[in-house]
This record gives sequence, structure tokens and C-alpha cells, in this order.
Amino acid sequence: MNIPETVYLHYLSALVDGDKETCRLIISKLLTEKHEAKSIYDNIIKKSMYRIGQLWEKCRLSVAEEHVASEITKEILSLINISTENKCKTGKSIVITCVQKEYHEIGPKLISDFFELKGWCSTFVGSNIPPKEFIKLLKEKKPDLVGISNNFYLNITRLLELVDLIKQQTPEQQIIIGGQGPNNCYLEMIDKYPDVHYLKTLDDIENFIIEKFPT
Repeated sequence: MNIPETVYLHYLSALVDGDKETCRLIISKLLTEKHEAKSIYDNIIKKSMYRIGQLWEKCRLSVAEEHVASEITKEILSLINISTENKCKTGKSIVITCVQKEYHEIGPKLISDFFELKGWCSTFVGSNIPPKEFIKLLKEKKPDLVGISNNFYLNITRLLELVDLIKQQTPEQQIIIGGQGPNNCYLEMIDKYPDVHYLKTLDDIENFIIEKFPT
């Protein structure tokens, strides 16, 4: 079931205005109408936050307004997540983090929720965790998959250092990387690692799960 563009525009307008209640009502209505969470992620959440970022870059939104939009989006993600009934049904697990010195959590949080939608147990660590602490957590959790978000190309060195550290400790660990940081040049550097995959979209992730972790 497609989500009309008018619904997205209504949601975006409310988000720009900082109108949390209207945003909540729009998403609640979509869930009641049985729209898939993946469709809401793609056609409402991701699109609106990309647009918020563009408006901020063009100085059409203040830092405070951008932060309000981000906080509303986090609450909306929680609202969608509550409706998810498949959590941990597959017995598979993933631990997701951001590259150190990055603080944008909405993208990786959305991915964490998407894995729960697919029946995985997902642990979202958050942003700016020291690499050694992250490795310690991985040893405790022993996840089937690790997810790393990298949104700024200037942090590609930190990304590669974290991947190196994970591979030194657990050479067989499957890793997925997401975010806008890696470009074509850096993707060649990522490709040298075994079992490390750059996945750009939710469709990429869904296909990866089907291929690598069939149920």
C-alpha cells in the first residue's frame, strides 16, 4: 500500500513546525491503516529527515529547530517500534553503533528498529562509544552481525580503524556499514575486508538478510 505524497508533505510541515502531536497522529493513522513499517521508514521518516538536513544546510532552519525535529523523530521511531511484534523471533542478533565522534543517531536507530521488525534481537549502542568499549560489548553479546554508521567522510579513518579492531578480535565477524560517509573511493578500501558489506538502503539490508541469514 503506497503512502500518498500529500501525507509526507503534511508530516514534513508538522515536523518543521515542531508539531509533535500532529506527527504522532499521522504516523498512528498510517499504522492503523496497516501500512508497513518499512514503507513508513522509507517514505516518511527518511525523506523528512533528509529534507530537514537540507533546510538546515541552507540556513532555513536553526540549529534548535533541527534538534527539535530530531527529537520528534526519535519519539516517532519509538512509536513505530512499539507496534513491532516480531522481535527476537529468528534467534539472530545484531549490535549497532556509530563511528566515534559522530552524534547523529536517527539513521542507525532506524536500522536497529528495522532489524527488530525482521525478527532480530537488536542492540543499539548509540553514538561516540570508545572502540575498546565497543569491542568489550561484542565479546559479551557475540552477535551474528555488527552494524556501523558513518555519516561523515572525514571520519572514514575512524571507520576503518574500528573495522580493523573488530576483525583483529573476531576475524569471522560479519559487519555491515551504512550512512552517507563512504564514497566510491572509500568503498574500494572497505571491499578489501572479508565479510564487510556497505548497504545503502533498507532494500539492500532486506536482501542481505535473505541471502546471508535465510530462515
